[in-house]
Amino acid sequence: MATIEAPAPPVVRRGVEDVLRAGGLSPFHRRAVLVTGAAWTFVAMEILLVGFTLPIFIELWGLSGALAGLVGSAALAGSLVGSLALGLGADRIGRRRVFIGSILWYALFTGLTALAVGPASILALRFLAGVGLGGMLVVDPSLLAEYLPPQRRGRLMVLLDFFWPVGLLLAVGLSWVFLDQLGGQWRWLYLAAALPALLAFVARLSLPESPYYLARMGRRREAAEVLTRITGLAVDPESLDTPPTEPRSSFRELATPELRRTSLLVIGVWAALNISYYGLFLWLPTVLGGSSFQLDVYVLLALIAVAQFPGYAAALWLVEAWGRKRTLASFLLLGGLSAFAFAAAETTAVYVGALFFVGFFNLGAWGAVYPYTSELFPTRLRATAFGMAEGVGKGFAIAGPYLFGALLEATGDTFWSLTLVACVMAAGALVAVTLGRETRGEQLV
Repeated sequence: MATIEAPAPPVVRRGVEDVLRAGGLSPFHRRAVLVTGAAWTFVAMEILLVGFTLPIFIELWGLSGALAGLVGSAALAGSLVGSLALGLGADRIGRRRVFIGSILWYALFTGLTALAVGPASILALRFLAGVGLGGMLVVDPSLLAEYLPPQRRGRLMVLLDFFWPVGLLLAVGLSWVFLDQLGGQWRWLYLAAALPALLAFVARLSLPESPYYLARMGRRREAAEVLTRITGLAVDPESLDTPPTEPRSSFRELATPELRRTSLLVIGVWAALNISYYGLFLWLPTVLGGSSFQLDVYVLLALIAVAQFPGYAAALWLVEAWGRKRTLASFLLLGGLSAFAFAAAETTAVYVGALFFVGFFNLGAWGAVYPYTSELFPTRLRATAFGMAEGVGKGFAIAGPYLFGALLEATGDTFWSLTLVACVMAAGALVAVTLGRETRGEQLV
């Protein structure tokens, strides 16, 4: 009598998002946040280091206010180029190569800044270091978003920004040692700043490629291996659903009717954040040093760095409890009001308090914009979209320090420069309210 074998049960396919959701938070995610967060430390450190050394360069090479603003913006110009080129590259050749190479590039040219001999060389070296910064700013949030379980993505993406004030505090400490205690040793300051970046490069070698990217490239076995490593679950490559092959990413797709409104939203919000942050913070050591309140610059800068921790903590909770759009718009508006109060302050209490809240709300808004941007675009365009956001944003960021310096030189007062910062942040809030949509709870595609 012949036996009839029962057909094998069909393989139940799951997408990358489903596997990450089932795996939940793992030790891998904690390590990934630490390693990717290092990029934020270096970008924040970069801005204040240049701000502290600008007065030295002005005196050493006789720079005008506008030219000093260009020196301060040089790394931002490099970041624009790096964001656009490396964001597109990360979608085409993979996140990990850009993730590793960009920080090594940044460390190399930050160390070489110590060899600058005049305005032209400092501009060139800061520009080249900025190319690496642009790569980090694009690929780090893209890669981290694609490691994280969707139910924890929003808050853990905000947690990435907790490393920003760490970078500010590190810059304040290094500047105090090399510029204040050791008498203006700016060359050694830049060498010291390159060392942590080299250590971070070594740490980055331990992180794998994005499972979303691998799945979209049809590399199912590798994607399953990475998911097993991330979640601790045994993932069968045959059970992993891979999306159909799609055309290569292109910046032109961001201007299609389906994505045009979203792209305009991202451009508007990122422009407001970059003009306001870089315009203010790059000049902040000079602003505080010239204040009539006669307060210790290093203490005040440490204060504004500390203020950013509760700002990020508030954003971390609100992006999930209240939503990405509301949190971003509210923090931009309140940051603008705080900047105007800082500009118009007539007492020490108002001056210090407003400065605290500028740091609280401005950096809290930065905490909200990264999970928001990562969820607005599909996977195959995510790094390209981040490249567009960072690149266009850095284009406006270049204008921020330049306009701040030009207004300061034209008026001889910081009031109008700080008022510009306040108005730009308020305009960003209006863009978010008008064009934005809520992404909380949406699945990455």
